[in-house]
Amino acid sequence: MSALQVEGGGRAPAVGDAVRHPRYGAGRLVEVYRGGTEWLVRFETGLRFRRPSDEFGPEARAGLPRPALARYEPPPPMPRSRFEARGLIEALRVGVAPERHLRELTIGLADERASLAAALNRAHRQGGDVRAVIGEYGFGKSHFLQLAAEEALARDFLVASTSLDLLELPAHRPFDLYAALTRSLRYPNDPERGLGPLLDAAAAAPSVVADLHARAPVAGDPLVVALEALASGPPRRLRAEWHAWLMGGRKVPALRKALPRGSRVPSIYTSGHNARQIAYLLSGLSAVARLANYSGLVVLVDEAESYALLRARDRLKAGTFFSALVAAALGPGQDRVDEASLAEHRYGAYPVGYGAGQSLFFLFTLTHTDERMPLESWLAPSQIVILDPHHTVKEIGRFLGQVQGYHAQAYGYEPDERHGQVRRAATEHLAAGMRADRLSIRGVVRLSVELFDLLFLYPDYDAATLLDELQRQVR
Repeated sequence: MSALQVEGGGRAPAVGDAVRHPRYGAGRLVEVYRGGTEWLVRFETGLRFRRPSDEFGPEARAGLPRPALARYEPPPPMPRSRFEARGLIEALRVGVAPERHLRELTIGLADERASLAAALNRAHRQGGDVRAVIGEYGFGKSHFLQLAAEEALARDFLVASTSLDLLELPAHRPFDLYAALTRSLRYPNDPERGLGPLLDAAAAAPSVVADLHARAPVAGDPLVVALEALASGPPRRLRAEWHAWLMGGRKVPALRKALPRGSRVPSIYTSGHNARQIAYLLSGLSAVARLANYSGLVVLVDEAESYALLRARDRLKAGTFFSALVAAALGPGQDRVDEASLAEHRYGAYPVGYGAGQSLFFLFTLTHTDERMPLESWLAPSQIVILDPHHTVKEIGRFLGQVQGYHAQAYGYEPDERHGQVRRAATEHLAAGMRADRLSIRGVVRLSVELFDLLFLYPDYDAATLLDELQRQVR
């Protein structure tokens, strides 16, 4: 007897067919499950079992159609242009312009950008300049700082930037700020970070080392000592120790191996009255950058409003550092900061700035507070940039047109008349919201994306209703 007793061998099994199991014996098929892969069988012994059909022998599969296996087909990759547009929209959704499109998506700021350009020109031609950027939260201070970084890199400046934090990086610790700035150092058209590439490039040119040695204002200048040690061709590991020392002040005994007999490694002061030395080192690095064929060094510090939250003693130390860096950037001819009032470190004296050959631009941001830094005593009115964004209808309309184009590209649709109607009317409402101080620039950016989100997600959303809701929100 065959394992599967059915009439007309080879056909699919049917309820009532006789079958035989190698263990349970003969029986009849009661029900078929899972496309024929499982059978419910009543055996002659009176038992009923649901068993895999394969257990009844190979004949049990005869005539069964093979189940079609669903093959996973991944969706086609998103085109690169659409992928980039999607990332841009996601950044704008939280009120941030992505770095790559920063200048393109800047709303207005014509006067502020002109002031920035003038400061960079003066830093390159005359040795330095300073800008303090003041504005409320959401008014675009961080955006302007990033804009300054992009503008500086485009002009072949090196850029060092950091953001203050009351707990992790407070304003009254000059050495910690210096370490954060040197670690962040960026180069034009180069992904490298930190002081290493600059030091190695300068040390590889004997004329640069000799020139810096000749113009250094103090004997035992840390920059000169480091470059002369690197120029002697130390091993790679020792070279990295010199980089780490100049960025972090950490001395190791191995550093003396690259120095002449009897020489010592100068100290980079990590505590005490070290504001003068830190300002001196940063201006000195701008001189090294000039000798290495860069335009100079730009130092950017965000969130300086944390100064107002410090204790009185710490606020004094923070003010000393900021005023020292202002004096260093403005150069020997400045008469705003009394350098004699800046305390010397007990172990060594340093001038506030490097002077000859430097090219240092210092920009920092802060909010309006009663306890903010005494900017008016340090800076001329032209050096204080106040962000009060009340942009024109034309400027906001241009931005909305850009957002609409990127939104359509990101989600693959063609804007219709409804989009144009909302864009034109929303321009007026958003500008009115800024005039009434109901919207910050960040609020305008976020609302712009939300408008096109609603139009895309709800094709039947009435444009007039949407505009009425926007008007109630911003007025």
